[in-house]
Amino acid sequence: MDSSRSPSVRPAHTHGVLLLAVCVALALLLAGCRATKPAADPYADIRQAWRPGFELSAAQLAAMPSYSITVTIDPAQRAYTGTLELTLPISTTQPLTDLYFRTYPNLYAFGGELQINGASVNGANVNFTSAASRTAVQLVLPKPLVHGDTARVWLSFLGKVERESKAGEYTIFGINEDIFSLTNFYPILAARRGTGWALDVPYVHGDVGFHDAALYRVQVTMPPGLIVAATGSELSRTVDPAGWVTAHYVIGPAREFNLLMSATFQVLETETLGTRVRSYFKAEDGAAGQSALYDAIAALQIYSDRFGAYPYREMAIVQAPLTYHGMEFPGISLIGSQVYNKFTKDLETLVVHEVAHQWWYNQVGSDQVLSPWLDEGLAEFSMYYYYAGRYGEAVAKRLRASRWETPLASVVQRGEDQPIGLPVWDYEGNYETLVYGKGALLFATLQDELGAAAVERLLRTYVQQYQWQIATPTDFQALANRIAGRNLDAIYTEWIYGSPTQGQ
Repeated sequence: MDSSRSPSVRPAHTHGVLLLAVCVALALLLAGCRATKPAADPYADIRQAWRPGFELSAAQLAAMPSYSITVTIDPAQRAYTGTLELTLPISTTQPLTDLYFRTYPNLYAFGGELQINGASVNGANVNFTSAASRTAVQLVLPKPLVHGDTARVWLSFLGKVERESKAGEYTIFGINEDIFSLTNFYPILAARRGTGWALDVPYVHGDVGFHDAALYRVQVTMPPGLIVAATGSELSRTVDPAGWVTAHYVIGPAREFNLLMSATFQVLETETLGTRVRSYFKAEDGAAGQSALYDAIAALQIYSDRFGAYPYREMAIVQAPLTYHGMEFPGISLIGSQVYNKFTKDLETLVVHEVAHQWWYNQVGSDQVLSPWLDEGLAEFSMYYYYAGRYGEAVAKRLRASRWETPLASVVQRGEDQPIGLPVWDYEGNYETLVYGKGALLFATLQDELGAAAVERLLRTYVQQYQWQIATPTDFQALANRIAGRNLDAIYTEWIYGSPTQGQ
């Protein structure tokens, strides 16, 4: 037989070799699949607080401070206890030998108490001491923290409401009108100003301070029957056998975390542009609560179109015991109760001003102590877009005349004009007219000089370039010069550092 035409015959052991090879290849394939399986997203919970379409990378998020707060609140005792864990990437060029946390409830205007009763950094207990007239606590580090390090700070704290608020009294922290307001209730890492810490003692008519954008995970335990208006999104809620509720909230990036609670809140809500907008109000002020909701929706739509999209899944407008004032926090605007029932003609302007702060203060931060005009003036000027977009250009022009130009003319006539570029404490009775109104007129002057399209492009670029950072007046000035294609320094020198209306 011709062996060249004979069928090939494999030795019997060859089948075993082939089977082994197949098993090895399969094992390697499975191992490779396991090796390339995507790691769990450590920010999956934070992303649930975002409006669809908003996105930040894991690297951007990892560079931010990250708070994990657990707090138990007992309104009957006017007290709360909690712990805070802060993961802090160190990005300063100079080594840090200490850390400062602001304790704002100790302010006289807050009428409360915030005590730190334990602290550690990277697992080592550290000494701490009161600073800045008890509005800050200094943590002395066992060894310096340098660029590239990560500090893991643990704090234990106790908070109390010390002063009994009266009906009709401004209450930013505490219990009034059946509302427990917990604004800035926890230790907040102080911001850096240049090579040092910003430790100004807050002045009565300005904001308490400014803070870096951070990520927040907050677990709140509270008695049953309370309706909570909180910064961010509630992800889960459980009830223990005694009826106490534990809710988990997340938000980020955001400048602070804030919450108010009441058994008497009524709530209306709707959705627009991927954001759920809620209005919290007293039952007897239902009509104003509904109006506040509609105004907030319109402002959200107009500002998103003009400046760039709002980042969060939630937004809240809350009737609060702030008399006829307002106060901004990330994702939540507090509107004084008297504006819902006594000064209702001011409700719309107050709501849309505070909503504008979701861009100017939260998305783009600034030093609200040394340069309050940069966020307040922009929030005021943003109202021009709102009124023009909702009611027409003629109404917006009337706003400019009645709200900014006429009050400023009165100040000038009395010889009390000042430049807008001063720190909070340099203003007295004319703070809002000068910082808000005259600040808005600076931006209106830029619009007159450059045209509406250029200023809108400037503001959108400002958000894009400085989102989640702290911008300075110099930053804004340089950007405006670039967008204009020419030097506008004379305008800034006149309005910010001089008094263009002095003597007119």
